[in-house]
Amino acid sequence: MGFILMPEGMDCLRGFGVELTGDASGVPLHRYCHRNAAGEILSELVMPAGARSIRRRDLITALENALPNEGALTLGAELDSLEFGEAGHVTAAYLGSGERIQADLYVAADGLRSRARRALFPDWPAAEGRVMEIVGLAQCDHARHWGQRNLNKFHAEEGGIAIGLLPVDADHVIWYLQFDSQRFTPPQQSAQARRAFVERLVGHWADPIAHLLGRTDFSRVHVWRPIDTDLVPHFHRGNLVLVGDAAHPLLPFTSQGVSSAIADAVLLADAMNAEEDPADALAAYSIERRNQCAPYIAKGRELTRNFLVPQAAGNAVLPIAQ
Repeated sequence: MGFILMPEGMDCLRGFGVELTGDASGVPLHRYCHRNAAGEILSELVMPAGARSIRRRDLITALENALPNEGALTLGAELDSLEFGEAGHVTAAYLGSGERIQADLYVAADGLRSRARRALFPDWPAAEGRVMEIVGLAQCDHARHWGQRNLNKFHAEEGGIAIGLLPVDADHVIWYLQFDSQRFTPPQQSAQARRAFVERLVGHWADPIAHLLGRTDFSRVHVWRPIDTDLVPHFHRGNLVLVGDAAHPLLPFTSQGVSSAIADAVLLADAMNAEEDPADALAAYSIERRNQCAPYIAKGRELTRNFLVPQAAGNAVLPIAQ
């Protein structure tokens, strides 16, 4: 629905000719306000200069507008499977629509539970993360003004529950509930079950939480079940290369998912331009991006541990891996 875009991600987008302007440019984020359930600020930390929140749909529209006229998009069909030849190269990709696609190079950006990653590393362990998120979008002018262009996050004193509020444009606020799935069984798929679960955990917390929940369509609320996994040995094989969550799934709290995917695209493009042999380009991309993403994996686990323990004024940390 939306996310924090780090300043390096914004720089990369501008380098690609992607324009984020006007109401679709998101909201600059100035401070992180660490609050208790009563709304009292326990500590404030400065956000990285240039960080901003943005709606997912606005970024996708900007990316589509930046495509060359000859670019072709196929929408409404995800990757279903890959066909490999004897040499280990991909010979075709099949979409859920049944379409068969042949190409010289396959760039798989198929997300957290990537079919392409499983095809390359079928036995790679990928345990479900302990901390899950429920994410909703609320239309509410009052909450945006109340937030004052800050990331506000309310924490349970005993740890293991938090709800963050993120203004993403003039009329909408994203809220995301993070919870310890070992202490709180995730809700069923129905909208009623999700609403009841969220309201039970945080519906009685400080304003404007109850107001935002009341302005949320719970049939469109998303339950995010992250995975906790080490980086795969390499991000490519033959003519198949992984980018974004497909290459390096990140835990909650890092706020680096989208910016890291953009950085992948930039480095991959640069490597393809710099190397005559595509195999050398993919190897260079894989080595450099693995090195750059390794700290995010470690930081995500550290932030998870910090989230699970009792919260106090002195132990607040910026929920961003840098």
